[in-house]
Amino acid sequence: MCLLTLGGNKGGDAPACGRELATLAHMTLSLVALAVLTAAPAPAAADSRSEEAVRESVLRLAAGDVPGSLTQAQAAVAADPRSTKALQQLARAAGAALDFPAAEQAAARAMEIDGPTPALLCLRSEARAGNGDYAGALADAEQAASINPASAKSVMRRAAAKEGLGRPAEESLADYRRAAELDPAYAPMRDEALLRLAPARRPRGGLAGLALLAVSGAAGWAWARLRRAPEPEACVPAARLVLPGTGRLEPRQALRALASAAAQAEGPEDSFVLAQDLYERLTGRRPAPGGGAAELPTAMDAFFERALNCDPQRRFRSGVELLGAFRSIVEPPID
Repeated sequence: MCLLTLGGNKGGDAPACGRELATLAHMTLSLVALAVLTAAPAPAAADSRSEEAVRESVLRLAAGDVPGSLTQAQAAVAADPRSTKALQQLARAAGAALDFPAAEQAAARAMEIDGPTPALLCLRSEARAGNGDYAGALADAEQAASINPASAKSVMRRAAAKEGLGRPAEESLADYRRAAELDPAYAPMRDEALLRLAPARRPRGGLAGLALLAVSGAAGWAWARLRRAPEPEACVPAARLVLPGTGRLEPRQALRALASAAAQAEGPEDSFVLAQDLYERLTGRRPAPGGGAAELPTAMDAFFERALNCDPQRRFRSGVELLGAFRSIVEPPID
């Protein structure tokens, strides 16, 4: 053999020896490459774990389990840090948990990888608005709308940012109306904006105006008397949980207040009590027993009809579930 003769026999076949050395080197490199490939983690497996965690996060968020959704989204990003799907879901879950700095960071990281898409820009706009950075929120929303003018979410985020900046009411209302035209799912938010921002109509002049005012006042007094009727015994709470602060709240302010108190409500009775206070902070008065909210948008009326039901079996089972349902009305999920 060449390897033996090289050391002791100088008369070996040099060309044959060279071929044998080349073959040996090739085999060695192949073995090294095989060892490296075997030791390296399989990218497909990491992708699969990330996608599975994203799906679980989406399902948990839809069910109102915000902490569980956030945990799964974080696991998805840990499995695949460059997955824009995972980062996008992390931004959604962090926003739902009102951790707006984390939501903004996740959306920004996704944009570094995939570029500024309307969905990611809307997520960052929402996070910036939650942090009080309405100028940044407006910049993101306008960029998203310029990329896709037919994106209802982009127009809605632009409306919310304008409202936060204190722009003229008609500017915000025009965008709220446009968003509802593009996607009817945003009609409840448009209706809420109209209640907040539309100027009150003045009563008619002259005797007709006075008569209308008198009739309206009498009807309002009678309605108030009915609304103050004693609550059925089944609806009277044993304890009193309240939202933090005092005074009337707009829906987004109420969402933040409810998020800070939801964990205290551990059952249907506690969620009922929180819903009572939520109703009062939104409308300025106590709710009718077992009823909805006639002066609020349809979606919110249905929400309170369940939340204030006298049958505990038909209420929300906990404060977390109450919070998830209220959030889905005030801030619909990103498509």
